[in-house]
Amino acid sequence: MLGQRIITAIALLSALLLIVFFTNALIFSLLLSVVTLLAAWEWAKLAGIKSTINRGLYCFGFMLVCSVAYGALQNYLFVILGLSLGFWMLALFLICTYPRYNKHWNNVYALGLMGVLVLLPCWFLLLYLRNYDDFAFNFLSLIVLVAAADVGAYFSGKRLGRHKLAEQVSPNKTWEGVIGGIVACFILAVVINVFNDFTQKEMISWPVLLSLPFLVSFFSVLGDLFESMLKRVRGVKDSGNILPGHGGILDRIDGLVSTTPAYILMLVYFI
Repeated sequence: MLGQRIITAIALLSALLLIVFFTNALIFSLLLSVVTLLAAWEWAKLAGIKSTINRGLYCFGFMLVCSVAYGALQNYLFVILGLSLGFWMLALFLICTYPRYNKHWNNVYALGLMGVLVLLPCWFLLLYLRNYDDFAFNFLSLIVLVAAADVGAYFSGKRLGRHKLAEQVSPNKTWEGVIGGIVACFILAVVINVFNDFTQKEMISWPVLLSLPFLVSFFSVLGDLFESMLKRVRGVKDSGNILPGHGGILDRIDGLVSTTPAYILMLVYFI
């Protein structure tokens, strides 16, 4: 199982590097849209939309909403950031109070809307990032920081985990894992800053450098817990099976979709 996960991870990393360094903005946008639609398809299943036709209609509607939102809001970044970060604060509330308010949101309509609020901002903001300064560096920094938080949390939690983080939502998550994720993110953030110095780029200020690991780890764990809560409510282990050893697309990007808004906020307004 671990070997399969490693092989899939290497394949995904190779594909990611090819996309970042050898595609133009149009190809990147098309590939990002395909991945987002696959995630929307998985979300439709997670929301309880059973028939293939209805899932297709959900994805079609999602695509229309994305198109309208991008056309109307591409010059209003703060609207997307505010909407997304506001939703993730609501998600934090639902996780902290789980399962008290389940009956209010555990239905196909609420879950379908949540899918739009989770996936659309990430898609929108990654398109924004593609046209931002130094795309390759900033995008890969986002990916590796989220990965560091995930890997650091996994190994430190597995080896040192004692105190449960959100036992009713995800019994295996621990505070020790969260701390391990923060430490891994901090080490990587320092490496990124050293790279900036070496390549004569503008270095990240110390206040931002110190806050970035906490921010990335917090939102990465939040996204992970939110998907875990949805899967627990729906009684499924994985969102899909398209990625051998990893489950579905959503299982792989749960930390990315929640972290991207906070990362873009820091990048545009503070770094």
